[in-house]
Amino acid sequence: MNATKIEYLDFTWSPLVGCSGTNCAVAAKCWAKYQAKRRKHKCQNCYEFKPHTHFERLTQPLRVYTPKKIGVCFSADMWDNGFTEYARQTVLLTAKCAPQHWFINLTKQPQNIPENAWFPDNWVQGVSVCTKKDLWRIETLEKTQAKIKMVSFEPLYEYLGIVDLSGISWIIIGNQTHPLKEAKPIWIDSLILDAKNVVDKKIPVFVKNNVKDFDYKEFPSIFSQG
Repeated sequence: MNATKIEYLDFTWSPLVGCSGTNCAVAAKCWAKYQAKRRKHKCQNCYEFKPHTHFERLTQPLRVYTPKKIGVCFSADMWDNGFTEYARQTVLLTAKCAPQHWFINLTKQPQNIPENAWFPDNWVQGVSVCTKKDLWRIETLEKTQAKIKMVSFEPLYEYLGIVDLSGISWIIIGNQTHPLKEAKPIWIDSLILDAKNVVDKKIPVFVKNNVKDFDYKEFPSIFSQG
């Protein structure tokens, strides 16, 4: 595992690496692909960003005993068709064997998650939404059996209108950083209002440091439960 500067995580863990780029609005500027390319002299498949496994990393979370927030496969899309169900189940079972941690995964391909797919209780399944064309991912995520569901609006490229977050547990908002492309404050305000106005459920909002003038660093309360 690697310590990370991602503000809402402690570590990233990449037993799966790569993605086909299906349905991805940011494929040409993919942060995960950039990170994987740094391994050119260690793994050619990482450099080419082909979906593949690094099962030698599977036991890494089991060796950390202090509770941590771990980003899962942030150098991949775990739900890409390039990965087998066996590979995904192996990752999920490893998370189950480390109940002291929270495991956070993001996908742009929630259509590949079976509605009856099993998730451990300490798993947060998220989707990335950058544009209006991506909003279908939220509804698709809500149909899954994940205990905690999150949406990462990063990078936020446009005003999304009124977004139904009633089935969501947590949202994250951020800008594109390389190169910098800032979301307009009104787009961010709208999402925060959507999160705070869900009936009987004020959804925690985490706004990243790359967004100015928004002081929201909220985590779901369940994260602090032992």
